[in-house]
Amino acid sequence: MLNQKIKTTGWFLILLILTASAAHAAQNSEFKIKPNQLGIGTFFAGQDITLCGTLPTGGEIMIEVIGPPKDAKFNIKGRVGPFWMNRGKVELEKAPFLYVLLLPGTQKWGAQLPSLGVGVEHLEQIITIRPENLDHKMIFEQFIKLKRSEHLYGQKEAAIHYVTENQKTKKFEATFHFPSSTIPGEYRIATTVLQDNRIMNRAVHHFQVEEVGVIKSIHELAYNKELIYGILCVVIALFVGSVMGLFFGRSEAH
Repeated sequence: MLNQKIKTTGWFLILLILTASAAHAAQNSEFKIKPNQLGIGTFFAGQDITLCGTLPTGGEIMIEVIGPPKDAKFNIKGRVGPFWMNRGKVELEKAPFLYVLLLPGTQKWGAQLPSLGVGVEHLEQIITIRPENLDHKMIFEQFIKLKRSEHLYGQKEAAIHYVTENQKTKKFEATFHFPSSTIPGEYRIATTVLQDNRIMNRAVHHFQVEEVGVIKSIHELAYNKELIYGILCVVIALFVGSVMGLFFGRSEAH
């Protein structure tokens, strides 16, 4: 009887290990971001980062690059008689500053994206539009159109590339370009792993974008040492005014 219980327990442990191994194989076992953070300096003109890792051979991965939330405010224009005037304001809360979806080029993904909960359109469920008596759908569509024109929202087809590593795993790699308009803050790199077109795993990786150099020093003065910052601004303004006055004084003399 005791031997039977030991055998049963042994088979249960083996089954548990095999189940855990299968679940682990369905997930992306490795994910790296290179470099692991980004610095914005005075002459920042944009920078590439590399997103890479491994997957099960039959797996697929989608990568979302999501910027920090930044409320957006716009004037609503309307016709009053023959004139176009501001009729009110609209505010979009929880709108990410940046949203880009990177996709593998193994198939056409457009029809599947809504059911997978990824893509620009799913942001409509996240963003809050105020006041509530407005046409939310129309405002959301116009907002997306604006962000697309600024190259801050969108999706990139065939942006993730695969290389077979062995019979069980393959490597993936994608390059994402942070534009020159990037703002500091905590960005999220969200991965969705698929197996047979089913979601097997979701994960969020945090990526820090920080100000560096002169920009960081000015920011710290402005927010932490207001008096020194104010005095410095006055001194710079007086200096620039004196130089300009001297320059134009000499020009008039000639």
